[in-house]
Amino acid sequence: MGYLTAKQFSKIWGISERRIIKLCKENRISGAIKNGMVWEIPEETAKPSDRRSSIYKYINIPKRIMIVNAKQEIKKYLEDLLNKDGYIPEYEEFNKIKDDLDNVAKYYEGLIYFSINNMSKSEELFITNFSKKLHSETSIVIVDYKQLKRNEIEKKLADKFKNEIGLKINTLILDISNDKDSLINYKEIAEDILTLLLRLKNTTGTVITTDGGKIEFDKNGRTEKLEVGKFYKVINNYFKNLNRESYLWCASTMLEDEWTESPQEMKFRLINLEVANRGVNIERIFIFSKDKIKQFKENKTLKIYMQSNIKTLFVDLDEIKEKNPKLLKIVANGWDGIDKSTLIVDLPEGTKERGYISKNTKEVIEAYNCYQKLKKYSKDLKEILK
Repeated sequence: MGYLTAKQFSKIWGISERRIIKLCKENRISGAIKNGMVWEIPEETAKPSDRRSSIYKYINIPKRIMIVNAKQEIKKYLEDLLNKDGYIPEYEEFNKIKDDLDNVAKYYEGLIYFSINNMSKSEELFITNFSKKLHSETSIVIVDYKQLKRNEIEKKLADKFKNEIGLKINTLILDISNDKDSLINYKEIAEDILTLLLRLKNTTGTVITTDGGKIEFDKNGRTEKLEVGKFYKVINNYFKNLNRESYLWCASTMLEDEWTESPQEMKFRLINLEVANRGVNIERIFIFSKDKIKQFKENKTLKIYMQSNIKTLFVDLDEIKEKNPKLLKIVANGWDGIDKSTLIVDLPEGTKERGYISKNTKEVIEAYNCYQKLKKYSKDLKEILK
């Protein structure tokens, strides 16, 4: 789906750009988003009806999506994505409404149902009854956990609704556990749900399996050593979830593999800049010898970081070796710390794995204290490389 500007739509709809911007601000154009100073509108959007028209109340029925049994971890992501597409999410629990559907709204544009019993008969009955609130252009997504033997009810419902109503029903299988020591990317899961719900216009009975980018921690609070692709995916997702209350503190030993022009590194740098622009407090210490200052004056990555909202600091490697060499042992190959809760650790060059994630309290606090001590030796990197 592409987007057009308010100016482009003014020619298509025959009304002023100013009027369209006003409609966007009043949330009367579904899916409209503001990108900087420009409003962008999905290219297939129909012209909003005039509120003075007697048929306005019929054309502008709220686009509701019922979400049943959603976990708290995923609600925010579903809500953000649905709101962006102009939908209103409503959350309910199966046991509260299974026998009382008359007291919920009359019309819905879709149902997202998180299975609790691997689709029991009572759940089948609930979804069948709820389908009476849907029409041939709507969609149902069943979210279920992976089972050794799949329940046939979902396929049965898909065939039933296709023939009787014309709506589509698809299933997302979660290949994850409820283990609190697992790191799950619920945003990715929400995106997969919305793809099945809104994007697959003519697909029904489809089953997709996802592990939600699952990362497991051992009893010591560490992940396994992660290979390049998985490592970057995990840290990029960590960074995307940072907010203005977050504190990101990073120490780099200027290894060559950190400053390549690889797509992975380029994307990681971009995410760093995006996070800084959102107002996250980011500090980066770069540790190298003074005799490399001339070399690093032309380093593209350092130039980009120094022009951003990231606080960039320099620590002289030779000075630390002389005054406090224990700090270098703790820094090792470098790491990124998030508050006092998480440490993203780099591994040495030449190994198959790129790094690992630690929630081990002792390891995280040791690195945090090390970082604060390094700051006492630090200078503004801009002054060093000017």
